[in-house]
Amino acid sequence: MKKLLVPTDFSNNAYHAADYAAQLAVKQQYGVHILHCYTALSSGFSDTENIDEDSHTLKADITMKEWVEKLQNAYPTLAISYSNERGLLEEVIPQQAEQGHYEAIVMGTTGASVDKNIFWGSNTALIIGKSNIPVIAIPNIAITTNSDKVGLLTNFKPDELLTLQEFLQLYNKTIDLELIHIYDEHEDVDEVKAKLDAWIFNIRKFNHIEKIGYVISPTVKDDRDLDTIPEVIAKLVEVAKIETILVSKSRKSFFQRLFTPSISKAMALDLQTPAFFSKTI
Repeated sequence: MKKLLVPTDFSNNAYHAADYAAQLAVKQQYGVHILHCYTALSSGFSDTENIDEDSHTLKADITMKEWVEKLQNAYPTLAISYSNERGLLEEVIPQQAEQGHYEAIVMGTTGASVDKNIFWGSNTALIIGKSNIPVIAIPNIAITTNSDKVGLLTNFKPDELLTLQEFLQLYNKTIDLELIHIYDEHEDVDEVKAKLDAWIFNIRKFNHIEKIGYVISPTVKDDRDLDTIPEVIAKLVEVAKIETILVSKSRKSFFQRLFTPSISKAMALDLQTPAFFSKTI
C-alpha cells in the first residue's frame, strides 16, 4: 500500500498536518505512517544528566498511541502505522523516505514550543531541501484537502511542469490553476504577459486543469531586503485566494525564508497556505 509519511512532535501543528494527510490518504486509498524522532536534547535532558532512553521511549510510545487513537477515531477506515526513532529529524526523515513506499511527506511548520532545542520550522526547510519525494508543508491551522484553486510559482523553468505533474498525480483532482510570477520592475508588463500566455500553452496538455490564469507583481531591485520576493508572493497568494501553492526545486530558496527567522525582521513570515514542494533530485 502506498503511504504518506507524517513526522510528529505531538504539537497542535503536527496534528493539523496529520489530519490533512489523513484526509488525502482516505480519498486516494493510501496509508499513513506517523513518525516521532527524538534526541537527548529534544527530550529535555541536559548533557550532565543520566539519560534513561528506555523511559523516554516508553513515554513516547504512550503519547504516540494516544495521538494515533485520536486520529484513528476521526478516520476509522484509514490504515495507520507508527514508530519512534532516535535521531535528528532532518536526518531520519530523508532516510525513511528512501526506504519506504511513500508518496509524500506531510508536516507542520511550527513545533510544540519555542523553547524546544530543535526548531521545527528550520527542520521543515532542511527536509524540503533533502527529500527525494514531495513535501507538503501545513500551517498551524485546520486545513481541508478540498482546495480547488492552486497556485504555481513560475519563472518559466521546465521543472515547474514536473512539480505540477507530481501534484496532480498525488491529489488526482480537477483544479483551477493560477501562475504566480514576480518580474523585474524594468521589464515591460505586456512582454511579461506574453511570456505567460506562451507558457500556459505548455500547461494545457495536463489533465485535471479546468481553468488557467495568472497573477503578477513587480519587485523593486533597489530594495535589498532578502524577504522582498517571499512577501510579494504571500500577498499575491492572499489576494488571489489561492488555497495551495506549488513550489519547484529551483524556487525553494524563496520559501525557506517562510520557515526560518528573517535577517532583517524580528519575526518570520507566516505560512497560511499549504505548500507543495517538489522532490529534490
